[in-house]
Amino acid sequence: FVVSRAAPHELLPACRLLFAATHAEHSRDRLLADGRASALFVARDAGGRLHAAALVEALPGAMGVAWAPRGDSRDAIDAVTVAACAWLRERRVKVCQAFAAASEREEMAPLERCGFRHATQLVFLRREVDRERDQAVWQPLQSPLTLCSYKPGSAQPFAQTLVMTHEASLDCPELNEPRTTAELLDGFRQPEPTPARWYRVLATDVPHVSAAVGVLMFDDGPEPTDREISYVGIVPGARRRGYADQLIRFAIWVTYAQGDRALTVSVDARNEPAMKLYARHGFVEYDRREVWLASWSA
Repeated sequence: FVVSRAAPHELLPACRLLFAATHAEHSRDRLLADGRASALFVARDAGGRLHAAALVEALPGAMGVAWAPRGDSRDAIDAVTVAACAWLRERRVKVCQAFAAASEREEMAPLERCGFRHATQLVFLRREVDRERDQAVWQPLQSPLTLCSYKPGSAQPFAQTLVMTHEASLDCPELNEPRTTAELLDGFRQPEPTPARWYRVLATDVPHVSAAVGVLMFDDGPEPTDREISYVGIVPGARRRGYADQLIRFAIWVTYAQGDRALTVSVDARNEPAMKLYARHGFVEYDRREVWLASWSA
């Protein structure tokens, strides 16, 4: 086999190897629109026929994501997988994730042969907005918390608090261990100016006046009318004070106030406190994915 990046005319047949027919053209179009951060490798024979394909993407913050490679022979699949992982390492990716449904675990074997290991399950949760109940779910006058919207001028204190919330995190800690503080911060996309997406959380019931105790961050949800909690974290010294419960109530209220239909979040299945937290607030599981991780030194 000859293994290389897919030529433009090979993108669609390669995507058909990797994805269901309904997703192949969309994936091809995405690669054509901005293929700088992605690499699609193919193995072809002397006649130009494709025998395997592997797709990977380098993300900000020394992160990467890989899709299950597919093809018609183990040798061809392994060849494109090795090439794809080498491409990621050349771009200084330190941690790469791969996701699959439980029924697709056998298809992850080529990635396992390249150093990926099964780490956990990612649980996707959803809470529908109740228009009558949720308008009063957040009562700021009765809360010791003050939520300060992110502004460019507050970037440094926001970043300091964000880093602190990752200490002893139970939510896929393997993502944080190999990366530097700068890389961790680089992995968070800057929010749009409006509506407010990121909040630094201050509390008045701790020894230090207006001490920063955490952050709450939103992103677009899986559906146009959904809002997603992309990250919520409490600094170690402020945990187990009920702050997380109050932040989730605030998140529910923001979802209601912005007219969104539902609030979603994804959680490491091993993070029992977080799973219980969301269950208390009416979130229900709607999907689950197996997670594989590979870690490489710089």
